[in-house]
Amino acid sequence: MSAAPQQRPELRFPPVENGLDYLVDVTNRLATEPGVDPSPRDLKYAVRSLQDATETLLKARLQHEHWALVVAKPDGATRAAFARGDFLSCTLAEAMGRLQKIAEVKLPPKGVAAVKRLARDRNALAHWGLTASAAAIEARAAAVLDFLLVFLDAELLPGLDAAETAAAETTMNVVRSQLRGITAYVDKRTKDIRAGLAPLTAVTVECPECAQPALVAGDGQPACRFCLLAWQDPAGAALDYAWIVRGQTPDDRVDGLRPVQVCQTCEEEALVLEAATVAAAPDTVRLCLGCGTDHTDTELHACEGSCGLLLPAGFPSSVCDNCTAAAWEGF
Repeated sequence: MSAAPQQRPELRFPPVENGLDYLVDVTNRLATEPGVDPSPRDLKYAVRSLQDATETLLKARLQHEHWALVVAKPDGATRAAFARGDFLSCTLAEAMGRLQKIAEVKLPPKGVAAVKRLARDRNALAHWGLTASAAAIEARAAAVLDFLLVFLDAELLPGLDAAETAAAETTMNVVRSQLRGITAYVDKRTKDIRAGLAPLTAVTVECPECAQPALVAGDGQPACRFCLLAWQDPAGAALDYAWIVRGQTPDDRVDGLRPVQVCQTCEEEALVLEAATVAAAPDTVRLCLGCGTDHTDTELHACEGSCGLLLPAGFPSSVCDNCTAAAWEGF
């Protein structure tokens, strides 16, 4: 008589445990020996696991508030379908919005920005491909990991029972110890470039790519001293900075103006109206990321139409040509 087949182990990963397991995978891939860089494959899967960890842990907190908040369209959700996992969940951006607006969870702006960068990387990997420096990936990963560990302590551990809390703390200690190895690289790189950046604080802002205060404007080619990314197009750098760092789209307005304007010095569309340079932060200045000119004290004239653009110096009208033409077409 043959022996009865052994029962295979059950796959059971509750949300918090599942999210922490992803974090362990991230740090295992990034926390290499000193002087040894993670492989491109490890960087790739670290990005994927970190995105999975972030979504899982943020949505676990939403579920503590109410299970329906995890569903993309809560109005049509049923508890039975949710229990089966038969539902479309909300996006990561929606999860952060619901945490802040409904659950009244205070998410730090830098943490939110780091998660947005991560989502962009994960989306690129899933749908096209990703080209980024190892320095940028490690710096961004360290920022997200730091955000998640604080989030876990403040928002998730208090909702667990004693056994779950003990297990989570054990895993978090492993992640914290490995995170020190990752941040050690970031700290060393920062120390290496500090002297070169010291005289450039008035034209240095946070890099949209690696989130380090190392993007130097000027010479028509803004470049980051930390991750070594250089923008061939200053306008692209300005738009990236406004959107990724400041959260401003071209449709937003700063004192009635679009957040990125044409610089009247170099004529590139790279003038950022709210640039938090290292020298000025937390205040902002009007800095051109192309030529590095600070226009904070320059008298600037806005078009009185609806375009949100600045008028060039000496322009003969208070309305630009495009708004004038649009007005005539409206008659």
